[in-house]
Amino acid sequence: MLSDLAVGLPHGPPPQAILEKRHWWTGLLVLLIVTALFEFSTLDVVGGMLTALMLFLACMMLADGMAELPRYALAFSMLSMLCLFFEMVPLLSSIGGRSEVSVEPVDRTTSKNELRITYTTIIKTTPFFDRTKNYIYNGGSVAMILSPVTMLLGAYLAGQAHVELQSNETRDPSPNLTFEASRNANNRTVARIRFQQPSSATETSSNQRFSGPSHRLVWNPCKNTRSI
Repeated sequence: MLSDLAVGLPHGPPPQAILEKRHWWTGLLVLLIVTALFEFSTLDVVGGMLTALMLFLACMMLADGMAELPRYALAFSMLSMLCLFFEMVPLLSSIGGRSEVSVEPVDRTTSKNELRITYTTIIKTTPFFDRTKNYIYNGGSVAMILSPVTMLLGAYLAGQAHVELQSNETRDPSPNLTFEASRNANNRTVARIRFQQPSSATETSSNQRFSGPSHRLVWNPCKNTRSI
């Protein structure tokens, strides 16, 4: 799936404009590591696995001088936006206080063939950060803030890198490579690769229209000749 999004993109090191933001990518790696540690330590296994997956993908893009970044920049940006959406929903609902819902049975009555049980729903709202709570509660609050910030930074960096790659490809089109094979005097096959840079001047001259007066050819059957 990720390789399908990389069709048509160049391979190798990215442009200099992207390499200059490598320190931002390093900061993103640090944020991903810290977020994953907070999520795993607060027993948020699903969130920790998703963050670890994004960390693995980011490390793969930054390896070998960011050589794999052109292939996976778009996919990383899309995944970061998706994770950002799912992380913002619980954060916005808990910013005014985290609520805990518990249901307890209160009364149970039996009448002939009927059993009636009355339940009470208790909603307890506590501050987003509470000193009276343990590390799991407050660490979870920290992870709820770190995760959207990290995903937002990742989506911005990857999206900006993808746009820069597209614009760089438009400004500097790839040259034409022609493969030729021939045999020399010793009956050995010799392979040659011809490098040809597209020239705009040649294309313009080849597509230029004819300009000038028009002439009509007249057939003279007596002289068996043509005259203008």
